[in-house]
Amino acid sequence: MSSEKSLKNKTFVLEFLDLYKSFPCLWKIKSKEYSNRNIKDRAYEVLIEKMKEIDKNANRDAVVKKINSLRSAYRKELKKIKDSVRSGAGEEDIYTPHLFYFNEIDFIRDQEIPRDTISNMDDLQIG
Repeated sequence: MSSEKSLKNKTFVLEFLDLYKSFPCLWKIKSKEYSNRNIKDRAYEVLIEKMKEIDKNANRDAVVKKINSLRSAYRKELKKIKDSVRSGAGEEDIYTPHLFYFNEIDFIRDQEIPRDTISNMDDLQIG
């Protein structure tokens, strides 16, 4: 990929993420709008128009795939960070993300952290 095309792609991704961030109805599970189909449809329409800058045939499926791809790469980087922290690595040895948009998509971090599981084993009477 030429450096010009690479720069265009990076610029597009950053702008796309900025737009995505502006629509909590698409990513913030506890948002009231998250379950409002009409609001989500309008948000997707805006993202589809943005996506048409690089793919004139873009549709909702393409946008959803792009979002999932970006989030998946983010989750992998986040896991590497958590694993390096968990390993007891010194502060200078903690994994540094290489994903160019890591900080820009970090707004979804609290949506990616699994909730603590609740054990029902404590409630069982043994013996």
